[in-house]
Amino acid sequence: MKGYSVYSQIQQLKEKGFKKSAVAKQLNINRRTVDRYWNRKADQYELNSATICRTKVLGEYEKTILLWLKCYPTMSSAQVCDWLKEHYNAEFSERTVSRFVKDLRLTYDIKKAVLLREYEAVPELPPGRQLQADFGEKWMRDVNDNRVKVYVAASLSLPL
Repeated sequence: MKGYSVYSQIQQLKEKGFKKSAVAKQLNINRRTVDRYWNRKADQYELNSATICRTKVLGEYEKTILLWLKCYPTMSSAQVCDWLKEHYNAEFSERTVSRFVKDLRLTYDIKKAVLLREYEAVPELPPGRQLQADFGEKWMRDVNDNRVKVYVAASLSLPL
């Protein structure tokens, strides 16, 4: 359910004579949403919004996830999802877990620590002491003329 501000904006634009599609475009919301609130009275809206009580699917795991995030601030939501599957046999979509973790980080002000990777030039080594490897993929045809993806790893090494 949209917030009261959206409901009131729809009603104001309706009173000004706008059509449903024009209201939807102006408020940048779906026309079906406008349709839902178009003929609804304010007391009906209040009654409906008061009866809706959403619970979070991951609510029972909140303390556990919070502990994980505090102990391991670099932890990603994908890792949280994996740990829930491993430790609790709980199946949630990664998007659901991602939203929940994002909300927890905002609510409890848990910053995600960023691990910086250091890149620097490697000192020149004598020939034969250094190796360069490249990876790639190529689509090829097999003996039955079916397309097959081939993964390739190539290395270059200079002799001693």
